[in-house]
Amino acid sequence: MSTRSAIGYRNAAGEVRGIYCHWDGYVENNGKILLESYTDAAKIAAMVELGDLSSLGAAIGDQVAFDSPMDVRKGQCVAYGRDRGETDVAAQTFDNIDEFVTHFADSVAYMYVWNGNEWIVTNGNLIFDRVEDLLAAQAAA
Repeated sequence: MSTRSAIGYRNAAGEVRGIYCHWDGYVENNGKILLESYTDAAKIAAMVELGDLSSLGAAIGDQVAFDSPMDVRKGQCVAYGRDRGETDVAAQTFDNIDEFVTHFADSVAYMYVWNGNEWIVTNGNLIFDRVEDLLAAQAAA
């Protein structure tokens, strides 16, 4: 079963550029990957510009056949557009974080936003937590 998420970043104008991600959206997976591998604004933007993802990886990676064996795809993003040739999966721009959350609230479990300094996450209630804090609390439990 998939745990869907949305991933976006806030730009200087306060808009959020965001995408859908189908697999493993929970904090222990996608949150950890974002925290450990996506802290550079250019890399974050490049990942989001892939458009909607089947899965998030630590590396943006290269085009692969969507049905390639898992070991070929492991560790890299798998994108619906780049890797499967789908259309209507481009990143979207939202006027603000509230609009981003509202857009995805009924279809994903977690919404991640790079606020320019750190990754924050919500489950749709417009109250955000720092990804780093959630992972630390889970490790201590």
